[in-house]
Amino acid sequence: MRVGEALACCPDLALLAPDPEGAARLWEDVLERLEGIGAAIESERPGEAFFEVDGLRGIHGGVEGVAAAARAAMPMPVRVAVAPTRFAAFAAASPRSGEGRGRGKRREAIVHPTELRCFLADLPALILAPQLSPPQPPAEELVLTLSRLGIRSLGALAALPAADVADRFGPLGLRAHGLARGRDEPLRPRGPREEVTASIDLPEACGGEQLERALRLLVDRLLAAPERRRRAVLALRLGATLAGGGSWGEDVALSHPNASPEAMHAVLSPKLERLPAPADSLTLRATSLCRSSGEQLKLSCRGDERRRSRLAEAARQIRTLQGPEALLKVLDVDSASRVPERRAALTPF
Repeated sequence: MRVGEALACCPDLALLAPDPEGAARLWEDVLERLEGIGAAIESERPGEAFFEVDGLRGIHGGVEGVAAAARAAMPMPVRVAVAPTRFAAFAAASPRSGEGRGRGKRREAIVHPTELRCFLADLPALILAPQLSPPQPPAEELVLTLSRLGIRSLGALAALPAADVADRFGPLGLRAHGLARGRDEPLRPRGPREEVTASIDLPEACGGEQLERALRLLVDRLLAAPERRRRAVLALRLGATLAGGGSWGEDVALSHPNASPEAMHAVLSPKLERLPAPADSLTLRATSLCRSSGEQLKLSCRGDERRRSRLAEAARQIRTLQGPEALLKVLDVDSASRVPERRAALTPF
């Protein structure tokens, strides 16, 4: 049913605005809760998280205790499965697997190593698509081709010779063949996560040059944050709370580690054109930091560059001794505004 037809049938139907920033915060909270029970998490997409249970058996009292602890740590109903491989755990937690092989309404499914091949053999080949890399669209085309050839279960795919699968489907087919036979790649847990965040509230109907200046103010605040500790930035996420409800956000990866406000503004400024609606606030997060700036050293530099470097070091020392708000500069925001508070703003120097 289309949106117009749904509203005609039910005038009181409420339309929810997309909120990717809220969803990202919720999923990050889920991952932190899992890390709180001692798990090293791998999560490539929201809604899926994998971790090894071997090191947690003694802490939580066996495999069943680890599964119960993971489910108890969640702020929402979830499906928890334990299996020898990542793909088998995904399949056991999927509704397509028959609620954990006939375990009723239990949200915990455990597949023992001796049962792995039999468990996978009964599953439909369609379950491969979400776990193949890349998942879209070659994986869906592969699964559709298998179905047309009469290979509708993982058992039928596993029974084929690997050479024939490689000859017909290439590396992606070999990957699917290995998953059907119970082989998978080792987990790649994420490292310690530390973010630096800066936000700013926007006046009504802010746009154009005002929005650009607000972005400059946001970049300055992020780089001056004491928790950054002079580290360079590798990746950013620019988000906004929309005036009509919901949120918007985009990830930005820098070409090399950087701490230059001019370079960061140049990368982020084109993203503002993709705002779907007027924004109430902007948020900028440094999602990946590193110690080195990665910039190539120069054999010589001009006098103005040397002076700028000394000024930057002096500003850093002043902020270290007196706090982040000890050294500020005036940024012209909206000189034509009738409200004095909107004409200029103080930003870290």
